[in-house]
Amino acid sequence: MPTQPENPRRLRVAVAGLGTVGRAVIRLLQDDSARLHRQIGTELDLTTVFDRSHKTKEVSWLPPTTRLTDSVEEFLASPADIVVELIGGEQPADRILREGLGRKRAVVTANKQLMAAHGASYLKLAETNRAYLGFEGSVAGGIPILRTLRRSLLADRIVSIRGILNGTCNFILSEMAESRREQAEVLAQAQALGFAEADPMLDVSGRDTADKLVILAALAFGRWARPDQLAVRGITELDRVDFLYAKRLGATLRMLGVAQRRDGPISMWVSPCLVDDRLTLSKISGVVNAVEITGARLGATLFSGPGAGGNPTAVSVVGDILNAARWSQGETVFTAPRAEDPGSSADAQDYAPRERLPFYLRFFVEDRPGIIARLAQILANHEINIDSVLQESWTERERLPFVISVDPTLHATIEMAVAEMNALDFVLTPTVVLPILRN
Repeated sequence: MPTQPENPRRLRVAVAGLGTVGRAVIRLLQDDSARLHRQIGTELDLTTVFDRSHKTKEVSWLPPTTRLTDSVEEFLASPADIVVELIGGEQPADRILREGLGRKRAVVTANKQLMAAHGASYLKLAETNRAYLGFEGSVAGGIPILRTLRRSLLADRIVSIRGILNGTCNFILSEMAESRREQAEVLAQAQALGFAEADPMLDVSGRDTADKLVILAALAFGRWARPDQLAVRGITELDRVDFLYAKRLGATLRMLGVAQRRDGPISMWVSPCLVDDRLTLSKISGVVNAVEITGARLGATLFSGPGAGGNPTAVSVVGDILNAARWSQGETVFTAPRAEDPGSSADAQDYAPRERLPFYLRFFVEDRPGIIARLAQILANHEINIDSVLQESWTERERLPFVISVDPTLHATIEMAVAEMNALDFVLTPTVVLPILRN
C-alpha cells in the first residue's frame, strides 16, 4: 500500500513545467477545485512549481502559497504526494520520474518520448517501490485511449491498432488535400497557427507517431519495443501530385501508426497511407487524432478527439492526478498490465511489417520510351502484380510523375523491388512507396 500522507484530506501536488500543458493543468486544478474535491474527498494543494524560466513568465495567477523554483534539486526535495512532470525531453524529466518513483511518490507524466524509450523500466520501478505511475497524457491528448486499453478492453485480446497519432501531420495532409498547395506552404501555416513547432522534424519525420505507437502496443500486446526498432516513414517526400493520384484511387492520404499481432510476432510500422474513402479514418481531418482498436471478440472500435494542446492534454493529466489521489488514500487503481521488456535481445526484425498490403508507387522520371515496361519487368521478377498504371497530364516533360499501384504484397518484397527501380538512370527522385488500406 502507498505511504499515507500526514493529512489524508489534503494532498500536496508538485508540477514541473509552466508550458502550454503545465499552465492548463494548474488552471484546471484551480478553477475546478471544489468539484474535484467533491469527487475524491481530498483537497489538492499546489505546493511547488519548477520551471527554469519562471522569472520571465507571468505567474501572478498562481496561488500565493505555491513555491516557484528553477532548481531541480529544490523541486525534488520539496514535500509532495503527487509529482507531475510536464517539461518534456530527456533531462531533467527522466531524473524527476525516477527519483519520484524511487521515493514511493505518485508520479504523473505526459512525456511520450521518455515513456516510449524507458516505459518498461519506469513501470518496473513503480512496481518495485509500490508507487503509482500515470501517463495517459502521453498519447492522443484528451482521448482516454490508454485508460481504455488498461481497463475497458482488458478482457479482450487485441489484434490490431492503427491510428492518426500526430495532429501536425494530419493538419498538413488535410490542408494539402483541400487546397492543393505545396507542403512547405502548408507547414508554414501550421506553424503560424501554433499547430507545428519551429522545428517540426519530430512530427513530420514520423518519430512522434512512433513514440506513441510503442506505448499503445506495449499496453495492447504486452511487449515494449524501442522506437528505433520500427519501420518509420514521414511525410516529407509527399508532393501535391500525390493528392491528385490518391483522389483518382478513391483514397485520402493520412499518416498512420499501425501495430498488429494476430497469429505470430508483432508487426509495427509508421507511414503515410492511402486510406480508402469508405473508411472512417479517411474522414479524420485537421488536428484531430483517432485510434482504431480491433479486438478478437469486440471487433473494431474507433476513438477520436483533440490529440494535442493545453486543455485536452490537461484533462488526461488531471485524470491521472485524481487517480493518484485515490491511490494515495489506499484505493486499488489500475496502473498498467505487465509487459515484457526484451531489451537488447530484440532487434528491428522482431517488429518488421509482415502483412500483405496493396501499395502505391509514385515516380518522377525523365520521359523516354520503355519506362513502364522496364519497371513492370522488375515487379514481375519479384512476383508482384500490377493493379493499375496512372498518368495525369503534366507540363514538365523532363520531370514526369506517374503512379503504379500493385496487388497485396509483403513490405519487404516491395522494398526490394523499389530499391532496384531507384537505381535506374531515368528515375529522378526516390520512389514514394505508400501502403493502401482498403478495409
